[in-house]
Amino acid sequence: MAYIPHTAEDRKAMLEAIGADSLDELFRDIPEELQCSTTPLDLPPHNEYEVERYFEERAGENRVFPAGRNFLGAGAYRHFIPAAVPYIASRGEFMTSYTPYQAEVSQGTLQAIFEFQSHICALTAMEVANASMYDGATALAEALVMALRDKRVPRVYLPELLPPEWTEVCRTFVRNIGVEVQTIPAKGARTDFSSITEDAAPGCALVVCTPNALGGVEDGRQARAAADRVKAHLIAVVNPTSLAVLAPPGQYGADIAVGEGQPLGVPVSFGGPYAGFLACRGRLIRKMPGRVAGETRDPEGRRGFVLTLQTREQHIRRDKATSNICTNQGLVALMISVYLTLLGREGLREVAETSLLRTRQLASALTADAGCELYDPATPHFHEVAIRLPVAAEAFRRRMKDEHGILPGFPLADWFPSLPDAQRLLLVNCTELISPADIDNYRHAATAVLEQEAAAGRTA
Repeated sequence: MAYIPHTAEDRKAMLEAIGADSLDELFRDIPEELQCSTTPLDLPPHNEYEVERYFEERAGENRVFPAGRNFLGAGAYRHFIPAAVPYIASRGEFMTSYTPYQAEVSQGTLQAIFEFQSHICALTAMEVANASMYDGATALAEALVMALRDKRVPRVYLPELLPPEWTEVCRTFVRNIGVEVQTIPAKGARTDFSSITEDAAPGCALVVCTPNALGGVEDGRQARAAADRVKAHLIAVVNPTSLAVLAPPGQYGADIAVGEGQPLGVPVSFGGPYAGFLACRGRLIRKMPGRVAGETRDPEGRRGFVLTLQTREQHIRRDKATSNICTNQGLVALMISVYLTLLGREGLREVAETSLLRTRQLASALTADAGCELYDPATPHFHEVAIRLPVAAEAFRRRMKDEHGILPGFPLADWFPSLPDAQRLLLVNCTELISPADIDNYRHAATAVLEQEAAAGRTA
């Protein structure tokens, strides 16, 4: 690799410092069959055009469902994105700019970051936000480490109804730093915070996810009380759209708020790139990972922007860094800022209220006409809800997709196989893109599928 500047003597010196005799010994933990040095890649000889054609054909196998036929949420949500959002974000001065290492030269980028932070603080009712994170799951993992850094108690409490992928990311983060992860059990479609009693072991963080992975809206005050019982920081995982109609984390006493910014003007895009957000109380700002942009005045009194805090390894001594992987997703965060600016408070509230209304209409249609039941009727939900079908959810999903061209929802047995009737549970989602006619279309298709399944004698 000619672009690597290290000489043989450099490599020898580094191996000696590490305590390895050779590069082979350094990589001995990697199975031999996975090492290209022993098993060269068996790639067919294709020219550039053939490679391009191959990937075009693979991309052509993707099937994109129209918005009115897509009721799949489970962490990624399709909302209407005004045309101005991608137009502004694709301007050259934004599209080509990168993380501002020579920050004060990049006034436009810094102002965009500052506006993003301001929007997140307004949404969450928190005092400070950073310049965005990779995604929601890593934002939560970073928040756990942030709480550990402050409390120095190696124990965190995660709710059972956190999306499992987020749970795995968090466990991966804390696995090798001696942090114990305890699970807060669920009771129906809500977390049972009463299970955290006065004699529970102290922790550095307790997490509430609202809405949770079943769509249930949690009681933030109960979560705050549970966190107090174990002397932990309360970390709220929130859907940002829901904050237009639900109480923000700062209102019920959360210390840190995190979430996935994708619903705010970012397309689903086959899973990314997205942008996580992290906000906290002002007293925790120096424990916060990443960057914080601030507003100031120059000697002539002109408004300007600076990177107030830069707590990454590139900027400060390694032992002072608050994270070694977090960054800001600058372009995606810009899209979020443009979206929120265009919609404003009332526009975002209209999106949230319409999404909530459509979900209630769909749930009512399915429970009234299709023989379905709400998994937990007593728990309020936002824009997705768990439905108990009279048949297996996976079979229902497959027939709705193949025979009616509808993505009806997410089979919850994939996430929570131990839930009662897990094989019959389906998580359905509606946003403002779903119309009453779309709900009628879903209801008619679902009724037909369920009648056919019943006639065939198939149940879960």
